[in-house]
Amino acid sequence: MRHRKGLAGALVVLGLFAGACSSSSGDKASESAGAPGAIPTERCNQNKAAGTITFLTSFDYAAAASIIDVVAAADQGFYKAVCLDVKLQAGFSSANVQLVSTSTAQMTSLGSFSEVAVANSQGAGLVAVGVEGYTSIEELLVEKAAGVTDLKQLEGRSMGIKGAIPYSLRAMLATKGVDEKKIKQIEVDFNPVVLFQTDIVALPVYKSNEPGQLDAQGYAGKYDVYDPKDAKIPASFAVFTTSKKFADAHPTAVADFLRATLKGFEYATANADAAVAATLKRSDPNLFLNPAGEAFRWKTESALVRASTPKGKPVGAVDPTALQAELDALVSLGVVAKNAVDVKASTDSRFMDEITKGEQLIWFG
Repeated sequence: MRHRKGLAGALVVLGLFAGACSSSSGDKASESAGAPGAIPTERCNQNKAAGTITFLTSFDYAAAASIIDVVAAADQGFYKAVCLDVKLQAGFSSANVQLVSTSTAQMTSLGSFSEVAVANSQGAGLVAVGVEGYTSIEELLVEKAAGVTDLKQLEGRSMGIKGAIPYSLRAMLATKGVDEKKIKQIEVDFNPVVLFQTDIVALPVYKSNEPGQLDAQGYAGKYDVYDPKDAKIPASFAVFTTSKKFADAHPTAVADFLRATLKGFEYATANADAAVAATLKRSDPNLFLNPAGEAFRWKTESALVRASTPKGKPVGAVDPTALQAELDALVSLGVVAKNAVDVKASTDSRFMDEITKGEQLIWFG
């Protein structure tokens, strides 16, 4: 649930948006990065003209898709190789929307295309330029001892939330005939054991986070899992986003940011331990990210990315049909008014089309 309100405020207090944990792509550039070919001089100059590109992460420096690959691209010198000056800055997706919309930052990753659509229904002027995951990153855990055999039985009972129920879970509940207004929504902290230590019986979680924590603490087999994928709910995660203004003004920079980032994805997939360690070095110690948890996160999310990428398409492909289905689900929930958002206006596939061929990422040379 990458739009958690409580943590967003905490991150601001910690000064993460102020650049305290930021770094430039050239700080740790490696001459042994292995990036083949050289960028043409004219294109290099066009990319330099974009100036410093501030990239806001969606959840500090977690080893998550659309964060770990950006860290890898910066540390391995991939941005430098395409003449981009990329500054990484810890952020949080709900706050990132306004910062990118107002050009305070140029690039970010959001938790889902739904976040782009909701923002654009309010005039944000954002475009999704790369989508790594085409499934829900969230799922719902229900305590086995609660005796819930049908989600409709959640009505009148308590669910722990962090800001709000994620869109994909709201859609799943709606398809099961659940009136979410009849669920007692209680704000909880980030420790998933609240599912067993309080009166709540259900808890929205990340597939790549809380289940691993609970199992490590001895709660394996004590909860049921409800996955929006099983209910055929269209969803997405790890969505690279910029403003339409920046995309139109600096198209080569956007394309090559994605090119270098997806090369970072390849590196992080092939060198998982090193990539996870790199994110932990940058992370805020107050968030208690740890090696085992982050290794589980990246293993889970990288597998979800590969499994959900449309057949014959590269990782990061923009699939308007799938995103339209996700938007339609938002409309059915009443989150976005019908015809308030146009998928074509909220996405820009030209950059991914330029840097890939079939399932392959194209590098210069």
